[in-house]
Amino acid sequence: MKYFKLIFALTILLTFNYSCSDFDDLNDDPNAATKVDPSALLSYAEFQLFDEIHGRTMNAEWGMLMVQYWAQNEYCEESRYDVTEDTFDSSWSLLYTDVLKELETAKSLIDLQDIAEPVKINQKNIIDVLKVHTFMILTDGFGDIPYSQALNIEYDLPGYDSQELVYNSMLSTLSSAASTYDLNSPSFAKGDIIYNGDVAKWKKYTHSLLLRLAMRIVDADPSTASTYITAASTDLISSLSEEAIFNFDSTPDRANPLWRDVVQNSRDDFCVSELLVTTLSSKSDPRLDKFSKETTTGSIVGMPYGLTDNEATLLKPTTSRPDESLRQTTSPSVIFSLAEVQFLLAEAYERGILSGSAESAYANAIKASMNYWGITDDSAINSYISSQPYNSSNWKESIGMQKWIALYMNGYEAWAEWRRLDYPQLVVPSAAVETSIPTKLPYPRSEVSNNSASLGKVSTTPGSIVKKVWWDIN
Repeated sequence: MKYFKLIFALTILLTFNYSCSDFDDLNDDPNAATKVDPSALLSYAEFQLFDEIHGRTMNAEWGMLMVQYWAQNEYCEESRYDVTEDTFDSSWSLLYTDVLKELETAKSLIDLQDIAEPVKINQKNIIDVLKVHTFMILTDGFGDIPYSQALNIEYDLPGYDSQELVYNSMLSTLSSAASTYDLNSPSFAKGDIIYNGDVAKWKKYTHSLLLRLAMRIVDADPSTASTYITAASTDLISSLSEEAIFNFDSTPDRANPLWRDVVQNSRDDFCVSELLVTTLSSKSDPRLDKFSKETTTGSIVGMPYGLTDNEATLLKPTTSRPDESLRQTTSPSVIFSLAEVQFLLAEAYERGILSGSAESAYANAIKASMNYWGITDDSAINSYISSQPYNSSNWKESIGMQKWIALYMNGYEAWAEWRRLDYPQLVVPSAAVETSIPTKLPYPRSEVSNNSASLGKVSTTPGSIVKKVWWDIN
């Protein structure tokens, strides 16, 4: 972070152009550009953000493991919670420099464009929402983070803000964006890989993200949460076609990072977990076939979670991998699903924050998840829902378990919701180096070494992974 001034100066000169639908901007030489289009910075930042969230370090090797969707079949350190301050160093740097800084620069360039003011407002709102999403990833993992000073080039070593302050600011930013979109004006003509500049869909995603963040803090700050949950409750993602999806490209360097991990890097480190297989099998859940690949025997066999390297290696040949459809070049990353919106509404109804049927929203969420995974037989879906009835007296278990299933492949978000809802009830493996499941990320070595004065004000144990973040009070 001490290089922010240099990075800010070089960003204009060395911008990596990355376009939305056909990626034509990649054919242009950014170093020859005399005028940088903010849309190029937008697409670059979007790719970097969701490539990181969906990739190996934060998803496959952390989120997917912490909630025990997957199990490592060799090199099982993360499954045993054996991580260091070096583990997330590159993720921290990338999110601040290649995502947040690019977005901030793009926002500053928007005012230099000769376009109508409502278009500028729509573009800035989209950038602000992406910044909030990025800061959410950082603060939900690390807790207190550099925020108010983080993107200010006057601060080589920015101070840390409390997670409570960060959340209050993020909620305010989303609320402002949601209320100032101009649906009668366009936004980005190119460069937006998520919604292709569709302002109406961005507004729905903004409300949905506001709902997620407000619900995240509902136990820590009920009053603030209720205010924003109410504000977010209209104009949400309401169909599969409105879901926020990041579509990777077939070109190798822009392909699904999990494909690159398997094909380009020749890695085969993950099996579906025994917990996933036994849980879904016990429920006769048809999504298991979508999540997992059969072994050579024609059956799906889960790997016990958190084994030693030797134990896992012995079982590797006879256990199931994730389904191949999940790790193709263009396999998408789900940013925000209809199922998640419905689960959040079910919880808001159950808590009495909003008026509605929690049971109906719960059923809608399961159906939306089934539909996303290609299961469309309404009779079979309704039969499944009947076999997994909503239990109002233990709603956290009902919602928590089904939300865990629905968030499959979105490991980082599933880890956040597991910490908040405490379901499913996961077991610490006997070979773990910690006595409890990690509830935060260790601060990166670069901050410990270079920004220790600021970091020391918020943490005396920067390597801890078992302290709870502010909103995790259960």
